[in-house]
Amino acid sequence: MRTSTAVLNRRQAIASLSSCRSACLSLLLAFGCFPGCATLDGSPYDVFDPYESPNRFSYRVSDWLDRKALAPIARGYVKVTPAWLEAGILNFFTNLRTIDSSVNGFLQGKPKPGATDFARLLINSTLGLGGFFDVAQTLGLRFQDEDLGQTLAVAGLTRSRYIYVPLLGPSSARDLPGVVIRAYLPSWILGSAYSWWLIGLDVVSFRADALTLTDARDATALDAYVFTREAYYQRRRFQVYDGNPPMDDFFDDELDDEVVEEIDAETGEDNDQENAEELAAPVGAGTPAESADPTGATPAAVIADSAQ
Repeated sequence: MRTSTAVLNRRQAIASLSSCRSACLSLLLAFGCFPGCATLDGSPYDVFDPYESPNRFSYRVSDWLDRKALAPIARGYVKVTPAWLEAGILNFFTNLRTIDSSVNGFLQGKPKPGATDFARLLINSTLGLGGFFDVAQTLGLRFQDEDLGQTLAVAGLTRSRYIYVPLLGPSSARDLPGVVIRAYLPSWILGSAYSWWLIGLDVVSFRADALTLTDARDATALDAYVFTREAYYQRRRFQVYDGNPPMDDFFDDELDDEVVEEIDAETGEDNDQENAEELAAPVGAGTPAESADPTGATPAAVIADSAQ
């Protein structure tokens, strides 16, 4: 009797946990979708952070937890785990999420990336022993890394509100649903086999892979929050354009005109004086400009060199 009651209580607890997880997923999807559906003013892919104050608070909390717990665990994991095993574990979890990349490749109207990731999934799941070995990479099939956020960007949702999700990291209203889907994919695929210890291994493996990036950020950034936000938007733009984003002009047309007019106004009198001195100088004598600059470089060339 006691055994039956314990089993019943356990089933009820599991059912409650599943309901809670489903509710949280629904809330995250709603929070991610509704704010991003409206058309936003501004240039596509520009940084848009109207929630900077709560985002900074979320970043500080996440950063504190990361420094106190997750990062030290990840460093210990790297220290005791052989490189081949560490790579294999990361490959295994990446392989589970490859189906998401394949589906979104097709949804974006890019059959080649979609087919490439689908082929990777088949090859690595079989010849690669469940994805532990990245056999497809050796065959020239590179992971395309497409996701729902990129699909929505291709569909026209280019500018989106920045959201720093506690523990998950930087995201946006457009990208957050895709982040949640990817996070849950191993659970949906493996079912009950995706136990707590496997979840922990997934998280630690992912964090260990990002140690180099976060160490570089901490060593160079004056404002780590701004650095993370800017890097996130640049990376997402790079991904949406498949590594070939359009190159913006360094100066727009109006700024070019203003710079030219300002240079002309400042150098106009000097040029007039130079021309008069050239007319008065003997034939073969160097002009003042040539004497001051033995390379003979023009002002425009000097400005161009400085810009470079």
